[in-house]
Amino acid sequence: MDKKNIIDRIFPVKYRFYEMLYKQACANASGVNALYNWVKHAAVVESEALNFHVKAADDVRMRMERDLVEAFSTPFDRGDIYSISVGMNEVLKYAQSSLLSMEAFEVKPDATIVNMIEQLKTGVDIFAQAVSDLKTDPDKSEQAVAQMRDTHVQIEKLYIGGMTAVFLSGDPMYALKQREVYHHIKDASTNLDDTVDVLHRIIVRLI
Repeated sequence: MDKKNIIDRIFPVKYRFYEMLYKQACANASGVNALYNWVKHAAVVESEALNFHVKAADDVRMRMERDLVEAFSTPFDRGDIYSISVGMNEVLKYAQSSLLSMEAFEVKPDATIVNMIEQLKTGVDIFAQAVSDLKTDPDKSEQAVAQMRDTHVQIEKLYIGGMTAVFLSGDPMYALKQREVYHHIKDASTNLDDTVDVLHRIIVRLI
C-alpha cells in the first residue's frame, strides 16, 4: 500500500474541494451567461437567472469556507482555495452590478457593453473548464491560462474604445452613465484576471 492510500485511510476524504470549486465556477459561468443573454434579449427571466446563480455561488463559497476551517488537509494550499473562491465571487458580483446599474440608470446595451460581456462570458466559460480539468489534467488547465488572460486584454481595449466614443458624444450625463456600466464589466474582468493568476499558481504547484 502506497503512502497516499495510508494517509487516505487515516484521514478520510470528507471535503471535496475540487468539486466545490468546479461547482462555484459553473455557477459563475451560468450567471455571466445569463447577463449576456439579458443584454442580448432584455428578458426578465435572464435577470432572475443571474440572481439565482449569484445565490447558488454564494452558498458554495460559504460552505467551502466552513470546510476550510474544519479540514485537516486540503488538496493544495488552503489560502489559494480561499483566494480563488473569493475571486470568483467578485467576478459574479460585478456582473450582477452591471445589470443593476443598467436598470437603475436606464442604460441600453450598446455594442461596447455587449462585446465586453461576450468576452467576459468567454473567459468564465474557459475558467470553468480549466477548473474541471484541474484534478485530472492540470496540464490542460495550464494551456487555457493564456486564453483567459486574453479576454481581459480584449475587454480593456473595448473599454478604452467605448469611453473614447462616449466622450466624443459631448453629453456629460450620458458619458457618466455609460462609464459606470463599462467600469463594472471591466472590474468583473479584472477580478477574473486576478483569479486566473491564483489558478495558475495552483496549476504550477500541481504539475
